[in-house]
Amino acid sequence: MIYSRRALQRRLNELRNVLDQETIGRLAARLNRAGKDRVAAMWELVVLHGLSKCGALQSEVALPSGRQPDIFFEQGALRLTADITAISDEGLDNNNPYQELSELIEAAKDKLKLPKGGLDLRIRSKREITKRGTRTSLLLPPRNRLQEFVNQELLPEFRAQIAVGKRPLSISITDDDVSLDITVDPEKSPYSTVGFTTYDLPEIKDRNPLYHALKAKAGQLSGANGITGVIVGDGDCVALSGRATTWQALSSGQIVAEFFRQFSSVNFVLLLSVREAPRGWPLTHPAELQNDASLFVRDGCEARPVLFTLFQAMIEHFPKPVMMPVNGTLRALEPHYDPGHHGGFSMPSSNVVRLSLREFTEIFAGLRTLQDNGATNVEAARKLPQELNPVHAMVLSNLMDGRLPEAIEVIKTGEDDNDDWVEIRFGEIDPAIAPLR
Repeated sequence: MIYSRRALQRRLNELRNVLDQETIGRLAARLNRAGKDRVAAMWELVVLHGLSKCGALQSEVALPSGRQPDIFFEQGALRLTADITAISDEGLDNNNPYQELSELIEAAKDKLKLPKGGLDLRIRSKREITKRGTRTSLLLPPRNRLQEFVNQELLPEFRAQIAVGKRPLSISITDDDVSLDITVDPEKSPYSTVGFTTYDLPEIKDRNPLYHALKAKAGQLSGANGITGVIVGDGDCVALSGRATTWQALSSGQIVAEFFRQFSSVNFVLLLSVREAPRGWPLTHPAELQNDASLFVRDGCEARPVLFTLFQAMIEHFPKPVMMPVNGTLRALEPHYDPGHHGGFSMPSSNVVRLSLREFTEIFAGLRTLQDNGATNVEAARKLPQELNPVHAMVLSNLMDGRLPEAIEVIKTGEDDNDDWVEIRFGEIDPAIAPLR
């Protein structure tokens, strides 16, 4: 996910001294359950933990309405009630199922015994202008008709082109409802590309994932005393990403301003995400991931300075991000654990190698080999052309020279890492497995 499991576990442990065991147990269960709610639970955990370091925290304190918001917090004269949520563009993605179509075409290619990859899918779009604004959508069949579309429209045409020896395969469809170009070039395997117009930039103030999430929480805070607010975590939503936008697209500030205009029960909105910060020359240093927050306070609310100071202090207790929201959200859908250093290695000398401790243990357990190159899906990786793994070559070379490991050291990382390293040092030539000299 966005934060490492080790970092999340420490925060669960520390919150046990603040909140009841039942609350922590529910949080842990949600974090262990694959699905989109995992990201919401992650944001809830880090926010609750961060606030617990800044003042007196309670969770799910009942309001007169019977609602139980996630946060009741006190710090000096400040009394704060808030709910936490996570938002994504899942609804927009469901209405524009380019990824599913790409996967179905790939499955159809398998039926035709075509190599993996080599697909170039170009999808056209339409823009609907309404009184409230403009909506962009891809010209694709509805999600529930995608399989039928592939079976009836694409597969017969692919078969016909294969029968006459056409290469590359190509299909172009243009009508009012579906408009796309498909090219399948086996020479470009195993890579595929998909191109389309951006459809997830918000252009209508009260019809977008951020506004809908805020509106859903507004009623739950009605009747709360003190300062009220909604804390929104990024579950892969463009409105929170800070991504460059077109001139028609709305900023998160414009959307929150519209929400404040329509709902008076909320005093503040805090948006949480992750940003990539340049670190040195981009070609030689990967970008550093940093926590990011945007605070919006209703005009006339005198608590703006104290809220700013509070949330600044809260975020100081957040873990270091290990993934951007788009990748962390995808990993949250998977039943297995987040990837470690699989496939990573270093060789300081010809007789010393350092590799992932998790990968090393899986090799030791017989679940994979070095030649699998740290692949998540080992079976699929073994079907692709493979080159000799450098670590495998180095270990084999030392063995053929008659050298055995003389030291194996585990090198621990920190809580913001999902893996450790193991360093193996080969010794001098051992006459037990080499000719006597």
